[in-house]
Amino acid sequence: MRSKLSTAWKAACLTAAAALMLSSQSAPRESVGPLPGNAFLLNSGWRVKPAGQQVPLDTLPMSAAISQDGKYMVVLNGGYNPPTLSVLDIPLGRELRRTPVPDGWLGLTFSPDGKTLWVGGGSKAAIFEFSFSGNGELKAGRTFETVNAANRTWADFIGDVAVSPDGRLLYAADIFHNQILVVNPASGRVIDKFKTGRRPYRIMFHPDGKSFFVTSWADATLYHHQTDNGFQLAALRLGPHPTDMVWREKLPGSDTGEEGDWSARIFVSAANTNSVYAVGVSESKELTTVETINVATTPLHPLGMTPSALSLSPDKKRLYVTCSDANAVAVVDVEEARSHVLGFIPAGWYPTAAKAVADERLFILNGKVVWGYCALMAVLAALGGYLGARYSKKINQKVMRRLVASIGFITAAYFF
Repeated sequence: MRSKLSTAWKAACLTAAAALMLSSQSAPRESVGPLPGNAFLLNSGWRVKPAGQQVPLDTLPMSAAISQDGKYMVVLNGGYNPPTLSVLDIPLGRELRRTPVPDGWLGLTFSPDGKTLWVGGGSKAAIFEFSFSGNGELKAGRTFETVNAANRTWADFIGDVAVSPDGRLLYAADIFHNQILVVNPASGRVIDKFKTGRRPYRIMFHPDGKSFFVTSWADATLYHHQTDNGFQLAALRLGPHPTDMVWREKLPGSDTGEEGDWSARIFVSAANTNSVYAVGVSESKELTTVETINVATTPLHPLGMTPSALSLSPDKKRLYVTCSDANAVAVVDVEEARSHVLGFIPAGWYPTAAKAVADERLFILNGKVVWGYCALMAVLAALGGYLGARYSKKINQKVMRRLVASIGFITAAYFF
């Protein structure tokens, strides 16, 4: 009897020890990046699973333009890899080819006839021209330098590019000089410069071509200028960091409800808020803020949705708001004068733009980070922090405090 009890006791101890060992084993390690089923693990521990089909592109796709026939979409990729242009077949939903571009940041527009594509050249301080064929093939063409390469500095940086409705002139955002450059594509030369708000982000023409609008990222303002001489017609204060904007005419039988004297609305996203601003444009081109659309998930949601890009549905009844830090796209009913948020579409990690196409599909660009490429940056950043903390102790503390404060003030004054 004692032998049986001893055997049972030993078996119980062994079972308990095995259970303890199993329970102490750490869970399988998960790495930031793609997960099975098109999901993605963020560095915060959250998981995102975007809706729809996923099409791999290059690093940091930031803007897109649709060809005149609606068959192709060109995407500007401007991340840590050398910049490229991806051509997507819209009906098939797949990437056809990639074309290198010397540099690029945000600016991407087709000519009115759809045969030419222009790219804002970023740090190259240029506009790059490409021919576009009917089968979606891009061929590099001319380069319009806004500054001679020998005289170029870090402050020479071209962002957005817009073409006048008649196709005769290009207007480019010279971001750090706070001006709009006018380029004649026939000669490839800058023929005029118009002062505008600080850090111009987007350029959009009035449909009549006689004036254009500029969102000023640093001034929190929408500017309105004459096309021929750059004269400032209006400046409307909005929320911090206005970015993208879209134009919507008042449609017959729609925009019912709270009528105003406006004939069109400009929807402007403000990235450092949770809001999209609806700006009424009258027949005489007076600007008035007629509505502030809250795209937060709850009425008291703290700042952090980051509405950074906009797109209208082909029938102009839906506004799609890219909420970058929420990893989602808000869907807003704008058919009536008072807008209504209908819901949210799950996106990938940090969506940067969205484009609605004719067959009612929505293409969302996701600027996710693949951490394997950033390992070296992380190591060097950590090393710099360690060495900075170590050697700063050897410097006179009063001098160090003044140096840090001075750098902070100078940076804030320059950027804001």
